[in-house]
Amino acid sequence: MNMKKTASILLGTLLSATIAIPALAHDGWSQTNSPVIGAGEVAYVDMMLGNHSNEHRSYRIAGQWSPDSSQVYVVSPAGKKIDITDTRFYAGEAATETEPAVNNYFVSSFSSSQPGAYIVSVEGDSIFQGADAASRTLRSAKSFVAVMDIPTMKRASLLTGFQRQVSPDRAELVPLFNPAAAQANTTAEVQLLLKGKPLADTEVSLIRRSNSEAATVKTDAKGIAKFKLGGADYYLLRAKPAANEKREGEYDTVSYEATMTFIAQNGAYELSGTPAEAKPQVFLNGKAQPDASFSFANGTLAADAAWVKEAFGGKTKNAASAVPLREAASEAGAVLEYLPAVGANRAAVYLYLTK
Repeated sequence: MNMKKTASILLGTLLSATIAIPALAHDGWSQTNSPVIGAGEVAYVDMMLGNHSNEHRSYRIAGQWSPDSSQVYVVSPAGKKIDITDTRFYAGEAATETEPAVNNYFVSSFSSSQPGAYIVSVEGDSIFQGADAASRTLRSAKSFVAVMDIPTMKRASLLTGFQRQVSPDRAELVPLFNPAAAQANTTAEVQLLLKGKPLADTEVSLIRRSNSEAATVKTDAKGIAKFKLGGADYYLLRAKPAANEKREGEYDTVSYEATMTFIAQNGAYELSGTPAEAKPQVFLNGKAQPDASFSFANGTLAADAAWVKEAFGGKTKNAASAVPLREAASEAGAVLEYLPAVGANRAAVYLYLTK
Protein backbone atom coordinates (compact mmCIF):
# COMPACT_ATOMS: atom_id res chain seq x y z
CA MET A 1 0.00 0.00 0.00
CA ASN A 2 2.96 2.33 0.68
CA MET A 3 0.74 4.56 2.78
CA LYS A 4 2.84 6.79 4.99
CA LYS A 5 1.95 9.24 7.70
CA THR A 6 3.56 12.59 8.26
CA ALA A 7 5.26 13.37 11.53
CA SER A 8 3.11 13.43 14.61
CA ILE A 9 3.13 16.46 16.91
CA LEU A 10 2.29 16.05 20.58
CA LEU A 11 0.34 19.00 21.87
CA GLY A 12 0.82 18.68 25.61
CA THR A 13 -1.32 21.17 27.47
CA LEU A 14 -2.87 22.44 24.23
CA LEU A 15 -4.93 19.27 24.01
CA SER A 16 -6.60 20.04 27.30
CA ALA A 17 -7.99 23.31 25.96
CA THR A 18 -11.12 21.76 24.48
CA ILE A 19 -14.49 23.39 24.10
CA ALA A 20 -16.33 24.17 27.28
CA ILE A 21 -19.76 24.47 25.65
CA PRO A 22 -22.17 21.66 24.78
CA ALA A 23 -21.11 19.72 21.68
CA LEU A 24 -24.73 19.74 20.54
CA ALA A 25 -24.46 23.48 19.90
CA HIS A 26 -21.90 23.03 17.13
CA ASP A 27 -21.26 21.03 13.99
CA GLY A 28 -17.94 19.50 13.04
CA TRP A 29 -16.58 19.11 9.54
CA SER A 30 -13.35 18.25 7.75
CA GLN A 31 -12.00 19.77 4.54
CA THR A 32 -9.02 18.92 2.34
CA ASN A 33 -6.61 21.48 0.92
CA SER A 34 -6.98 20.12 -2.61
CA PRO A 35 -9.41 17.63 -4.17
CA VAL A 36 -6.78 16.23 -6.56
CA ILE A 37 -3.10 15.67 -5.77
CA GLY A 38 -0.22 13.84 -7.40
CA ALA A 39 0.84 10.38 -6.23
CA GLY A 40 3.34 10.66 -3.38
CA GLU A 41 2.30 14.19 -2.41
CA VAL A 42 0.81 15.13 0.98
CA ALA A 43 -2.90 15.80 1.50
CA TYR A 44 -3.79 18.04 4.43
CA VAL A 45 -7.11 17.83 6.23
CA ASP A 46 -8.50 20.70 8.34
CA MET A 47 -10.90 19.77 11.15
CA MET A 48 -13.35 22.57 11.87
CA LEU A 49 -16.07 23.05 14.46
CA GLY A 50 -18.70 25.76 14.51
CA ASN A 51 -21.40 26.99 12.07
CA HIS A 52 -23.92 27.63 14.84
CA SER A 53 -25.06 30.91 13.19
CA ASN A 54 -27.75 31.10 10.50
CA GLU A 55 -29.56 28.15 12.10
CA HIS A 56 -26.42 25.99 11.90
CA ARG A 57 -25.94 26.78 8.21
CA SER A 58 -22.69 28.71 7.97
CA TYR A 59 -18.93 28.28 7.79
CA ARG A 60 -18.33 30.24 11.00
CA ILE A 61 -15.75 28.63 13.29
CA ALA A 62 -16.38 28.47 17.03
CA GLY A 63 -14.73 26.01 19.38
CA GLN A 64 -12.72 22.99 18.28
CA TRP A 65 -12.88 19.23 17.98
CA SER A 66 -12.06 17.47 21.21
CA PRO A 67 -8.91 15.38 20.66
CA ASP A 68 -9.97 13.13 23.54
CA SER A 69 -13.19 12.01 21.82
CA SER A 70 -12.37 12.03 18.10
CA GLN A 71 -10.32 9.98 15.64
CA VAL A 72 -9.13 10.68 12.09
CA TYR A 73 -9.15 7.97 9.43
CA VAL A 74 -8.42 7.66 5.74
CA VAL A 75 -9.98 4.89 3.67
CA SER A 76 -7.80 3.63 0.82
CA PRO A 77 -9.00 2.65 -2.68
CA ALA A 78 -8.95 -0.99 -1.56
CA GLY A 79 -11.32 -0.15 1.31
CA LYS A 80 -8.79 -0.34 4.15
CA LYS A 81 -9.54 2.09 6.99
CA ILE A 82 -6.30 3.55 8.34
CA ASP A 83 -6.01 5.55 11.56
CA ILE A 84 -4.05 8.79 10.97
CA THR A 85 -5.00 10.45 14.26
CA ASP A 86 -1.37 10.69 15.33
CA THR A 87 -0.65 13.15 12.50
CA ARG A 88 -3.04 15.68 14.04
CA PHE A 89 -1.65 19.04 15.17
CA TYR A 90 -3.22 22.23 16.45
CA ALA A 91 -3.15 25.22 14.09
CA GLY A 92 -4.45 27.92 16.44
CA GLU A 93 -3.46 29.85 19.53
CA ALA A 94 -4.23 27.98 22.74
CA ALA A 95 -6.50 29.44 25.37
CA THR A 96 -4.93 31.17 28.36
CA GLU A 97 -6.32 32.11 31.75
CA THR A 98 -7.45 35.45 30.36
CA GLU A 99 -7.88 34.93 26.60
CA PRO A 100 -9.94 32.41 24.61
CA ALA A 101 -8.40 30.18 21.97
CA VAL A 102 -8.01 31.76 18.52
CA ASN A 103 -8.23 30.10 15.08
CA ASN A 104 -9.54 26.90 16.60
CA TYR A 105 -8.83 23.97 14.35
CA PHE A 106 -6.68 20.89 13.99
CA VAL A 107 -4.91 19.56 10.91
CA SER A 108 -4.06 15.98 9.91
CA SER A 109 -2.29 14.65 6.84
CA PHE A 110 -1.51 11.56 4.79
CA SER A 111 0.39 10.61 1.66
CA SER A 112 0.07 7.69 -0.75
CA SER A 113 1.88 6.61 -3.89
CA GLN A 114 -1.14 4.63 -5.15
CA PRO A 115 -3.65 6.53 -7.32
CA GLY A 116 -7.31 6.23 -6.49
CA ALA A 117 -10.18 7.54 -4.36
CA TYR A 118 -9.35 8.32 -0.71
CA ILE A 119 -12.02 9.11 1.86
CA VAL A 120 -11.13 11.07 4.99
CA SER A 121 -13.43 10.36 7.93
CA VAL A 122 -13.21 12.30 11.20
CA GLU A 123 -15.34 10.55 13.81
CA GLY A 124 -16.37 11.86 17.19
CA ASP A 125 -18.15 10.23 20.10
CA SER A 126 -18.79 12.42 23.13
CA ILE A 127 -21.18 12.72 26.05
CA PHE A 128 -22.22 16.07 27.51
CA GLN A 129 -23.57 15.99 31.04
CA GLY A 130 -26.18 18.71 31.60
CA ALA A 131 -27.87 19.68 34.83
CA ASP A 132 -30.71 17.20 34.38
CA ALA A 133 -29.70 14.87 31.56
CA ALA A 134 -26.76 13.55 29.58
CA SER A 135 -26.62 13.65 25.77
CA ARG A 136 -24.39 11.65 23.45
CA THR A 137 -23.19 13.04 20.09
CA LEU A 138 -21.90 10.77 17.31
CA ARG A 139 -20.19 12.69 14.51
CA SER A 140 -19.16 11.75 10.98
CA ALA A 141 -17.21 14.39 9.05
CA LYS A 142 -16.05 13.31 5.59
CA SER A 143 -13.87 14.86 2.91
CA PHE A 144 -12.24 13.46 -0.21
CA VAL A 145 -8.95 13.31 -2.11
CA ALA A 146 -8.19 11.86 -5.53
CA VAL A 147 -4.55 10.74 -5.62
CA MET A 148 -3.60 10.72 -9.30
CA ASP A 149 -0.69 9.72 -11.51
CA ILE A 150 -1.60 12.79 -13.58
CA PRO A 151 -3.29 15.22 -11.16
CA THR A 152 -6.08 16.75 -13.24
CA MET A 153 -9.85 16.82 -12.74
CA LYS A 154 -10.45 14.92 -15.98
CA ARG A 155 -8.10 12.12 -14.91
CA ALA A 156 -10.02 11.80 -11.63
CA SER A 157 -13.48 12.31 -13.11
CA LEU A 158 -14.55 8.65 -13.39
CA LEU A 159 -13.45 7.44 -9.96
CA THR A 160 -16.25 5.58 -8.15
CA GLY A 161 -14.60 4.67 -4.84
CA PHE A 162 -15.91 7.78 -3.07
CA GLN A 163 -19.35 6.15 -2.82
CA ARG A 164 -18.13 3.63 -0.25
CA GLN A 165 -19.80 3.65 3.19
CA VAL A 166 -17.14 3.98 5.89
CA SER A 167 -18.95 4.55 9.24
CA PRO A 168 -21.82 2.05 9.61
CA ASP A 169 -22.31 2.73 13.34
CA ARG A 170 -23.64 6.29 12.87
CA ALA A 171 -25.22 8.76 10.44
CA GLU A 172 -23.20 9.30 7.27
CA LEU A 173 -23.50 11.24 4.02
CA VAL A 174 -22.47 9.28 0.92
CA PRO A 175 -21.84 11.23 -2.30
CA LEU A 176 -23.58 9.89 -5.41
CA PHE A 177 -21.31 12.09 -7.52
CA ASN A 178 -17.54 12.43 -7.70
CA PRO A 179 -16.64 14.98 -4.96
CA ALA A 180 -13.04 15.26 -6.19
CA ALA A 181 -14.15 16.35 -9.66
CA ALA A 182 -17.27 18.38 -8.88
CA GLN A 183 -17.92 21.17 -11.33
CA ALA A 184 -19.53 24.54 -10.70
CA ASN A 185 -23.15 25.05 -11.75
CA THR A 186 -23.97 21.33 -11.90
CA THR A 187 -26.13 19.11 -9.68
CA ALA A 188 -24.96 16.99 -6.77
CA GLU A 189 -26.80 14.12 -5.08
CA VAL A 190 -26.01 12.60 -1.69
CA GLN A 191 -27.53 9.76 0.29
CA LEU A 192 -28.07 10.02 4.03
CA LEU A 193 -27.61 6.78 5.92
CA LEU A 194 -28.20 5.97 9.57
CA LYS A 195 -26.38 2.83 10.65
CA GLY A 196 -26.21 1.74 7.04
CA LYS A 197 -29.88 2.28 6.19
CA PRO A 198 -31.30 5.12 4.03
CA LEU A 199 -32.93 7.84 6.10
CA ALA A 200 -36.01 9.37 4.45
CA ASP A 201 -37.78 12.68 5.11
CA THR A 202 -34.76 14.25 6.84
CA GLU A 203 -33.35 17.72 6.24
CA VAL A 204 -29.96 18.07 4.56
CA SER A 205 -28.37 21.50 4.07
CA LEU A 206 -25.81 22.62 1.49
CA ILE A 207 -23.71 25.64 2.54
CA ARG A 208 -21.35 27.64 0.33
CA ARG A 209 -18.22 28.83 2.12
CA SER A 210 -17.59 32.22 0.49
CA ASN A 211 -20.97 33.71 1.44
CA SER A 212 -22.66 31.08 3.68
CA GLU A 213 -25.60 30.86 1.29
CA ALA A 214 -27.56 27.77 2.27
CA ALA A 215 -30.17 25.54 0.69
CA THR A 216 -32.09 22.88 2.62
CA VAL A 217 -34.04 19.95 1.17
CA LYS A 218 -35.55 16.77 2.59
CA THR A 219 -34.38 13.32 1.59
CA ASP A 220 -36.64 11.11 -0.50
CA ALA A 221 -37.67 7.53 0.29
CA LYS A 222 -34.16 6.31 -0.59
CA GLY A 223 -32.48 8.89 1.64
CA ILE A 224 -31.31 10.93 -1.36
CA ALA A 225 -31.06 14.73 -1.43
CA LYS A 226 -30.39 16.65 -4.64
CA PHE A 227 -28.79 20.11 -4.89
CA LYS A 228 -27.89 22.64 -7.56
CA LEU A 229 -24.35 23.94 -7.12
CA GLY A 230 -23.35 27.54 -7.67
CA GLY A 231 -19.94 28.86 -8.66
CA ALA A 232 -16.53 27.38 -7.89
CA ASP A 233 -16.18 27.23 -4.09
CA TYR A 234 -15.96 25.01 -1.01
CA TYR A 235 -19.31 23.40 -0.16
CA LEU A 236 -20.43 21.89 3.15
CA LEU A 237 -23.27 19.38 3.48
CA ARG A 238 -24.77 18.72 6.91
CA ALA A 239 -27.55 16.66 8.47
CA LYS A 240 -28.54 16.10 12.09
CA PRO A 241 -31.10 13.30 12.28
CA ALA A 242 -32.88 12.76 15.55
CA ALA A 243 -32.94 9.40 17.32
CA ASN A 244 -34.87 8.20 20.35
CA GLU A 245 -32.03 6.31 22.01
CA LYS A 246 -30.80 6.15 25.57
CA ARG A 247 -28.64 3.99 27.81
CA GLU A 248 -29.48 3.87 31.48
CA GLY A 249 -26.80 5.46 33.62
CA GLU A 250 -24.82 6.79 30.62
CA TYR A 251 -26.95 9.10 28.42
CA ASP A 252 -30.57 10.09 27.92
CA THR A 253 -30.51 11.19 24.26
CA VAL A 254 -28.38 10.61 21.15
CA SER A 255 -27.65 13.22 18.51
CA TYR A 256 -26.30 12.05 15.15
CA GLU A 257 -24.36 14.51 13.03
CA ALA A 258 -23.19 13.89 9.47
CA THR A 259 -21.20 16.36 7.37
CA MET A 260 -19.11 16.26 4.22
CA THR A 261 -17.25 18.87 2.22
CA PHE A 262 -16.06 19.12 -1.36
CA ILE A 263 -14.65 21.72 -3.72
CA ALA A 264 -16.43 22.61 -6.95
CA GLN A 265 -14.05 23.79 -9.67
CA ASN A 266 -14.54 25.31 -13.12
CA GLY A 267 -12.96 22.26 -14.76
CA ALA A 268 -11.76 24.21 -17.77
CA TYR A 269 -8.13 23.02 -17.86
CA GLU A 270 -7.26 20.42 -20.51
CA LEU A 271 -3.92 18.82 -21.41
CA SER A 272 -3.11 18.96 -25.12
CA GLY A 273 -2.20 15.98 -27.27
CA THR A 274 -3.64 12.60 -28.26
CA PRO A 275 -2.61 9.19 -26.85
CA ALA A 276 -0.57 7.07 -29.25
CA GLU A 277 -2.46 3.95 -28.17
CA ALA A 278 -6.11 3.39 -27.23
CA LYS A 279 -5.42 0.38 -24.99
CA PRO A 280 -5.38 1.42 -21.32
CA GLN A 281 -2.36 0.69 -19.15
CA VAL A 282 -3.11 -1.71 -16.28
CA PHE A 283 -1.82 -1.41 -12.71
CA LEU A 284 -2.27 -4.00 -9.95
CA ASN A 285 -1.86 -2.67 -6.41
CA GLY A 286 0.05 0.26 -7.89
CA LYS A 287 2.44 -1.83 -10.02
CA ALA A 288 2.38 -1.55 -13.84
CA GLN A 289 1.47 -4.81 -15.58
CA PRO A 290 2.91 -6.09 -18.92
CA ASP A 291 1.03 -4.62 -21.88
CA ALA A 292 1.35 -7.95 -23.71
CA SER A 293 -1.00 -9.56 -21.17
CA PHE A 294 -3.95 -7.47 -22.37
CA SER A 295 -5.89 -6.89 -25.57
CA PHE A 296 -8.30 -4.09 -26.39
CA ALA A 297 -11.12 -4.34 -28.95
CA ASN A 298 -14.57 -2.78 -29.33
CA GLY A 299 -14.13 -0.84 -26.11
CA THR A 300 -13.42 -3.97 -24.01
CA LEU A 301 -10.11 -4.59 -22.25
CA ALA A 302 -9.38 -8.31 -21.88
CA ALA A 303 -6.67 -10.12 -19.90
CA ASP A 304 -5.10 -13.37 -20.99
CA ALA A 305 -5.75 -16.48 -18.94
CA ALA A 306 -2.18 -16.78 -17.65
CA TRP A 307 -2.20 -13.25 -16.23
CA VAL A 308 -5.60 -13.75 -14.58
CA LYS A 309 -4.40 -16.93 -12.91
CA GLU A 310 -1.20 -15.31 -11.65
CA ALA A 311 -2.82 -12.05 -10.52
CA PHE A 312 -5.96 -13.42 -8.88
CA GLY A 313 -4.92 -16.98 -8.02
CA GLY A 314 -7.79 -19.22 -7.03
CA LYS A 315 -10.25 -16.35 -6.75
CA THR A 316 -11.46 -16.78 -10.35
CA LYS A 317 -12.55 -19.66 -12.53
CA ASN A 318 -9.86 -21.22 -14.68
CA ALA A 319 -10.12 -19.69 -18.15
CA ALA A 320 -8.66 -21.15 -21.33
CA SER A 321 -8.63 -17.84 -23.19
CA ALA A 322 -8.70 -14.10 -22.61
CA VAL A 323 -11.51 -12.78 -20.40
CA PRO A 324 -12.86 -9.25 -19.91
CA LEU A 325 -10.76 -7.62 -17.19
CA ARG A 326 -13.73 -6.06 -15.41
CA GLU A 327 -15.44 -9.47 -15.25
CA ALA A 328 -12.32 -11.18 -13.84
CA ALA A 329 -11.78 -8.40 -11.30
CA SER A 330 -15.38 -8.59 -10.10
CA GLU A 331 -15.15 -12.37 -9.68
CA ALA A 332 -11.92 -11.96 -7.68
CA GLY A 333 -13.47 -9.29 -5.44
CA ALA A 334 -10.93 -6.70 -6.60
CA VAL A 335 -11.64 -2.96 -6.77
CA LEU A 336 -11.34 -1.54 -10.29
CA GLU A 337 -11.00 2.14 -11.17
CA TYR A 338 -10.79 3.57 -14.68
CA LEU A 339 -8.84 6.77 -15.38
CA PRO A 340 -9.59 8.35 -18.77
CA ALA A 341 -6.89 9.43 -21.19
CA VAL A 342 -5.68 13.01 -20.75
CA GLY A 343 -3.63 14.78 -23.41
CA ALA A 344 -1.03 12.38 -24.79
CA ASN A 345 -1.34 10.11 -21.74
CA ARG A 346 -3.07 6.75 -22.14
CA ALA A 347 -6.10 5.75 -20.14
CA ALA A 348 -5.32 3.60 -17.10
CA VAL A 349 -7.02 0.84 -15.16
CA TYR A 350 -6.11 0.49 -11.48
CA LEU A 351 -6.87 -2.77 -9.69
CA TYR A 352 -6.69 -3.21 -5.92
CA LEU A 353 -6.87 -6.56 -4.19
CA THR A 354 -8.87 -6.04 -1.00
CA LYS A 355 -7.15 -8.89 0.88
